[in-house]
Amino acid sequence: MKGVFLWLALLAIPLKVGAQGIHYGTNRVEPGKVIEFLAPLNSRGRMAASALRLPNTSARGAFVVPAGLTNLSKPCPLLIVRVPSGGSAIRWLPSITNAALSGGWMVLAADGPKVNAKDDTIQFGWAMLSSVLEQFHRTWPQSKQWPVACGGFSGGAKSSALVAAALVKEDYRVIGIFMGGCNEDFATLGLQLYQPGDRFKRIPIFLSNGTSDPIASPTHAATVAGSLRRSGFQTLRLENYEGGHRQNNDHLALALRWFEQRAALPAGSALK
Repeated sequence: MKGVFLWLALLAIPLKVGAQGIHYGTNRVEPGKVIEFLAPLNSRGRMAASALRLPNTSARGAFVVPAGLTNLSKPCPLLIVRVPSGGSAIRWLPSITNAALSGGWMVLAADGPKVNAKDDTIQFGWAMLSSVLEQFHRTWPQSKQWPVACGGFSGGAKSSALVAAALVKEDYRVIGIFMGGCNEDFATLGLQLYQPGDRFKRIPIFLSNGTSDPIASPTHAATVAGSLRRSGFQTLRLENYEGGHRQNNDHLALALRWFEQRAALPAGSALK
């Protein structure tokens, strides 16, 4: 019983900052254009919303597809972007799309109803994202089989590790986790919370840190890597860039290419 209470307490941890609709009935999409859509809450989402006494509502999703992909019946590697608690992944999405699209990746973001950072917990964030994913898969069922990477910066990096664990538990094909400006090991927490099994430990993890970052320095990254290795994660890559606490899109592009190589995907666009 004590373990259950610990699990519930961990789910309530906010991820603090270290700093138009789908056209149903068609698979046609426009490359480079952000397409937003509403997603009805699934049972997990309704429970999370009810716990916060939110009105009957929905989650919101947005995605962008790379050049050359105009039909979503074709497979495409998918990057799910995450942000710190209280932030908007959809508003963050344009800042990283060029790095992903240039490598042939689709990008997906999800937001729930606006809540305070303290209420935007692990449980709430996953509930909203899972609702968006279910709606996306209802429109394009084949997308459930696509290779997926999770990525974010600062608190979004921590969220990415947790989401990756939840996705593996749900039998998604997760091929990488990008953790920019990260100073804590939340992949081990994801292993404990979601019990995704040993295959989660085999996912490549890319740590990106600024040399002058006071919040998440290369020293912090080394500490995170040490913790990951003790938990059984072995496929790690640590890269530093000149600068402070900011997203490095060159590293994101590098990470996505590395994930493709490790997963033996065709390099470039949309799983040729």
